[in-house]
Amino acid sequence: MPLQRHQSSAARCGSTAASAPHCSRSRRSRWSRRAGVVVTVWGVSAVLAGCADASSGGDSDDDGNAGEAGETITVVTSIDVYADLVEQIAGETADVQPMVDNPAVDPHSYEATPQDRLAVDSADVIVANGGGYDAFLTRLAESAGKQDQVYQLIEGENEHSHGDDGGYENEHIWYDLDQMQDFVAEFADYLADEVPDNADLYQENAEALGEELTELKAEVEDVSADGMSFLATESVSGFLLEDAGFEDLTDEQFLAAVEHGDDVSPRLYQQALDIATSDGIGLLAYNPQTETSQSEQIRSAAEDADVAVMEFSETLPEGVDSYVEWMHSQIGDLDETVGRVNG
Repeated sequence: MPLQRHQSSAARCGSTAASAPHCSRSRRSRWSRRAGVVVTVWGVSAVLAGCADASSGGDSDDDGNAGEAGETITVVTSIDVYADLVEQIAGETADVQPMVDNPAVDPHSYEATPQDRLAVDSADVIVANGGGYDAFLTRLAESAGKQDQVYQLIEGENEHSHGDDGGYENEHIWYDLDQMQDFVAEFADYLADEVPDNADLYQENAEALGEELTELKAEVEDVSADGMSFLATESVSGFLLEDAGFEDLTDEQFLAAVEHGDDVSPRLYQQALDIATSDGIGLLAYNPQTETSQSEQIRSAAEDADVAVMEFSETLPEGVDSYVEWMHSQIGDLDETVGRVNG
């Protein structure tokens, strides 16, 4: 089956300044550190085509092929963030199941279960973040012979870069509201192409969701954090904080070690401690889902120095029903924290 590629505007702006000067941003590493939304769909059209010409009955068959147009398709996602966005686009036309929806679990080190394997076996569409974040899902898809049904946001092999130059890219693109707007629009277009009978529904839902994301982007840009800086124990919140106007003081080699599951070197650890307790820092961004003894000590040092600490998680917290609600709450908390720090 031919490889289909759908490249978003965010991905096109992820190229070098020389190739896309109109996409340059003034803030530090705005594009150099992001992977970019490059949606790679491995022949899923052949699967969803079954929606139009499969035999009656509607339920997915043993090969994961959906039934007639208007019937439910099965979508498996790596984390609940994407499950929520897909549900809002597809409505009742899709049965969506996330693999990781527990805020106490670190998706980076998640180990798939037999139930996950069964879910992938019966899936029509498999939505992966990519960039090494959710390799467990693409490995399951490969094992099940479902590579052709993987819809991956970040282009390339689903693995972390281990370049000799210490290069690092932030794969937590759901904290980037621009890239999520691209994902919502492109996923709706994709579903509309594959299930034309539901095209109006997908487009209407995506437009409504896109308007909410636009409002969120305006909210975060209204946070008065220009001139402030932050240190992160893990990179999950980076895009959101930079959109709010913060400067990121975290060493990329520190972040790369954390993402790879390695201990941070003594030099980088001491550097982080020094930054966390300095007068110039405005915020410590703390990820409780990737907590280590080193991150706990950095947090303790920051709190002892009266530095503001905010928690940012990988997945939806307990009691939060949607991505939009979650982001709205975090932006509100961030705005209050900035106001308190600035006095």
